[in-house]
Amino acid sequence: MSGSLRRCAWVAVLLVLALGGCADLSRLKLSHPSVAPATQPSTSLKVDASQIPPMYRRLLAVDLPTVVRVAMARNLDIQEAQQRIEASRGAYESSVGAIFPSLTPNVTAVGIEGAVSKPGGFGFANFFDVIPAVIIQWIVNPGQVIYDVVASKRRLEASALQEQAVTQETTRAAAVQYYDLVLAQALVSAARQAVEDARELLRIERLRFNTGNALLADVLRAEAAFAARQQDLLTAVNGFYNASVTLTVTLHLDPTVMLAPKAGIMMQVTLVSDQLQIDDMLTTAVHYRPDLEAVRTLLAAAQADKGATVWGGLGPQDQGEHWFGPTPPAHSTAETLYRQTKYMTTGGFNWSAATFGRIKSAVANVKIAGFDVDRELDQVRAAVVSAHQASLTAAQLIPVAKQQVTSAEEALRLTEESLKAGTGLIVDVLQAESAADEARARYAAAIVRYNQSQINLIAAMGIIDQANIDKRPSNAD
Repeated sequence: MSGSLRRCAWVAVLLVLALGGCADLSRLKLSHPSVAPATQPSTSLKVDASQIPPMYRRLLAVDLPTVVRVAMARNLDIQEAQQRIEASRGAYESSVGAIFPSLTPNVTAVGIEGAVSKPGGFGFANFFDVIPAVIIQWIVNPGQVIYDVVASKRRLEASALQEQAVTQETTRAAAVQYYDLVLAQALVSAARQAVEDARELLRIERLRFNTGNALLADVLRAEAAFAARQQDLLTAVNGFYNASVTLTVTLHLDPTVMLAPKAGIMMQVTLVSDQLQIDDMLTTAVHYRPDLEAVRTLLAAAQADKGATVWGGLGPQDQGEHWFGPTPPAHSTAETLYRQTKYMTTGGFNWSAATFGRIKSAVANVKIAGFDVDRELDQVRAAVVSAHQASLTAAQLIPVAKQQVTSAEEALRLTEESLKAGTGLIVDVLQAESAADEARARYAAAIVRYNQSQINLIAAMGIIDQANIDKRPSNAD
């Protein structure tokens, strides 16, 4: 091998040592800090969807940890993100492979027929040769290949971070949709209770009418109220079915299978301590949000692309070639067909006016990537603030909603007693029933919205994962 090719080989080895190797993506996964309080609130909501008929053939009871685990295993967005990592890994390995020389094996068959030169004159000759050969060729712009490897490695890291972001978003969406299912079940339960109240009221009014203590108009009002409550129940059940279908899409399950929350008690769950200040939340989000780190990494990739464009257009290019193979026999000392070039090295530049336009585009792409970083940072901060405010509001709503339920149900009981004693009006009972139904629905919504706001808050901070949901089950038997 010539000295020039040996130098080229050493350059390739140094490039591989500096930039090559397998990209270690495990370092991108950070362990999440604990932000949960030491104690949990005691407010709870009964969960039982056993009275809801299955949509078609089958009902499947699930709890929150199960929902999250199934989402991690089956969600299509996560699987797609994992394949994007593989695609980026392939691009990275390709850029590393560009460092090495190419290998071109070939076989040449040559048939000669005609005059050849001989000492003292010319003669005629016919012959045939098969010439196997291997050509090693190395063409590289050192600066360009370095920046190409850096850019592809940054994109591989960005795809891994984006996969983490997709996983976190899927975890958040699955948890929120599960709580939507719980709320839908609670609304069905409240609507069913309203139907029972309306049925009992209708029974009482019919008895009073038969005994001459009520007017036909009172019975008709009770019948209308009973029909309205039945319609509300049907609407609530359909809302439950829609919530189930939405969750099956996230879990990549058969939508004809009705998902229902496992029977038990859903507790109010605090995932972020009230003692954690908003500045600490924002700092945590900036440090742990994988989507924010992904756009930062893409900015680094755009900067490397700019370097590759500059070096590719203005930098030097080296080329080396070496031929390996048997030396074919010379049929004549003057025959030039079988003269072979064993090696060749070239160094130089390839300048073009188009290079300046490419550099201008690369510089603009770097600035665009910088804008993406700023935009993502704004969105992350806004998400944390919005989720925190929603959590504070939901926490304040729960005790108020609980008091509303207590007062409304007691008012309904007293109004029904008055009606039975003949001192109350059916209109008062209808109003009391509506107030009690609304109070039950508000109480269920307050607890569910609080739990959802806590899920959204840890997701906005970038620290949501399967572990911190599994260790805090939402249902207790």
